[in-house]
Amino acid sequence: MRIHTLHIKMAAVLVAAAVFLAGCHHMMSPRGWMSHDSRMDRMGRSDRSFAKQGWHVSKSDRAGYTVAMVEKALRIYDAKGREATVEYYKSPESVDGEWYVFIFDENGDIIAHPNPDFLGENLMGPTGVDITGYRHGEAIGGATEEGKWVDYIFINPVSGNQEYKHTWAVRHDGLIFASGWYQVLPTLGLGVTKAEPAEYTVAFVDRALRYYKAHGRENTVAHYNTPESVDGAWYIYIFDENDQLIAHANPDLLGMDLKEDLGLDSTGYHFGTDMLEATAEGLWVHYVFVNPATGEEETKHSWTVRHDGLLIGSGWYE
Repeated sequence: MRIHTLHIKMAAVLVAAAVFLAGCHHMMSPRGWMSHDSRMDRMGRSDRSFAKQGWHVSKSDRAGYTVAMVEKALRIYDAKGREATVEYYKSPESVDGEWYVFIFDENGDIIAHPNPDFLGENLMGPTGVDITGYRHGEAIGGATEEGKWVDYIFINPVSGNQEYKHTWAVRHDGLIFASGWYQVLPTLGLGVTKAEPAEYTVAFVDRALRYYKAHGRENTVAHYNTPESVDGAWYIYIFDENDQLIAHANPDLLGMDLKEDLGLDSTGYHFGTDMLEATAEGLWVHYVFVNPATGEEETKHSWTVRHDGLLIGSGWYE
């Protein structure tokens, strides 16, 4: 029964992660969190043409509704001018549930936002950096007239929680108009606890991927080679393009090859061969390994993701 329950939980994790990755290719994009011609970018351009034609988009289509919110702001700007538009989008009346429009001026300063605390903040300042260190402000600052999606973590004013925010930003007449929608998944939400070890493992790896995007390869490897990066039985391991271990909680293992003895457990199972099959969608591999928290060999359930030529993963013990 325990194994059956574990399989069910892992299946749920995989499904949720697949859904998230299908909608948010940013998480596996070396440029940021979204490829230039990603599915969401194409969706945005398509929905934008719908919005221009006055087609109705419901809130069930959250990406489409976001694009329509920005298009509405552009129409108000063209009809009523800068001053009236800015004043409207500083008002509570402009807020529609979790949707609101925020506007940046030519210097990257926020000139319209329903929360007055953000007014005057700059894209390149602290407001443009999320809690993982990702500089989403710089990405939003790169928006063009074609529009772009930028995904990061931000406070959802409806829930009051830090959540993934998917923002659609468009440059128009020297200004940047933007709005976004929020998403929380049990596998990637910040509230996942160690009582859900499979979900916590996926979230732990996701955090490492965001750290990589925010700080780059060298800093990420250095960070995950420190004791401070270890969270009980959880730690990040990283293999380079030659399948050699470059980051691990145990420095004695660094430099070892996943294809060789490191990837062979005490039962004779060569889990390294299977782990090398990991893709951007992630892969579970189960084997026997020493739990650093207990010093004993235990069954380890590892979640590994291939990103930017590296294998980045973590696992939980049972």
